[in-house]
Amino acid sequence: MKKLFTVFCILFASVFLNAQISISSANMPVSGDTIRYSNALLSSIGDYTTTGTNHVWLFDTIKPIQQAVREFKSGVNTPYSIMFGFTAYGEKTQDTVPIPSIPISGVPAISITDVYSFYSKTSTKFITEGLGLKLNGIPVPNFFSNEDELYFFPLNYGDRDSSTFRFSTISNTMIPFQYVKQGYRITEADGWGTITTPHGTENCLRVVTTQYSIDTIKGTITLPFVGATPFSFGFPNYVRSYQWLTTTEKIPYFEVSGNLTTLGAFTPTQAMYRDFKQSLTGTEEYNQLNAISIYPNPSNGEVTICFKNDFLGTIEITDIQGKLVKSEAISASFSNKMGQKLNLETLAKGTYMLNVISNKGKQSVKISIQ
Repeated sequence: MKKLFTVFCILFASVFLNAQISISSANMPVSGDTIRYSNALLSSIGDYTTTGTNHVWLFDTIKPIQQAVREFKSGVNTPYSIMFGFTAYGEKTQDTVPIPSIPISGVPAISITDVYSFYSKTSTKFITEGLGLKLNGIPVPNFFSNEDELYFFPLNYGDRDSSTFRFSTISNTMIPFQYVKQGYRITEADGWGTITTPHGTENCLRVVTTQYSIDTIKGTITLPFVGATPFSFGFPNYVRSYQWLTTTEKIPYFEVSGNLTTLGAFTPTQAMYRDFKQSLTGTEEYNQLNAISIYPNPSNGEVTICFKNDFLGTIEITDIQGKLVKSEAISASFSNKMGQKLNLETLAKGTYMLNVISNKGKQSVKISIQ
């Protein structure tokens, strides 16, 4: 009888662990939440595209390279004060938006920095109400004329939701141009099962969400040979995210995000997972890599990296939020102490982390592009 009871308990635990879950509004973050995550080495994440029912996703061998905290703040605790009211709450999502050079003579350079997404939720949806951003250093609140619904609830396996969105920045004599973003989002729950990461094992719902938008810069600046005819410069901005949602965490348990071309090719740029606080720099790692030398720093677009010790590995550049913006293998000349040049001219001005990674460890150095 005792043996039968033990077998029953094991079978019950197995069924419970593999139960299909449903995501509700209660599983989303709220103002005041601070949630730690780790960024993972992209080459360590393995197969993230396979999915199905009662599926087992194993990401327990992914390697963390950097940690950060997602902070959901009330409006008064962001650079945009109470511009979004008292119900929405903000999260800094980007330091700098990469804006292609506008090929029109006389059009000034445009910078978009300090981007905050402002969220709110109801029992049926979790939405982005607006974006706070600085246009050429000027704080600008931007409200969606058509809200961006990130999730509809309850969210269950097999659900496929589509929604449109649109917002535009204000335009006045101080800011004689507009940034317009409009498009649609498709969110599909295409699998369920269990996921294992270095953080643990949980029941999960696998969700793929894709944003298809056209971002446009518009203005009324008087241009040579054109007069007062407004200029307009648009470019596609397609972004996809593979997410594993659980009922125990308020952010994805694991997420792989990146860019999508107009032809449908996906390039991952970031992998992140819910994690405990941990030290990612040890004594052995420091002893192996502490002879790093980077110059010039600050740089106008090119840096040279030198080491006193020989080794092979990878150089990764991330923004201060941990998003991968450039990756390059360490060349033979680098391991031979002759140094390796990195061309960073395509990066927007700002602060980045340069991470040197090998099987002996990792070292990170802050660099500045001016």
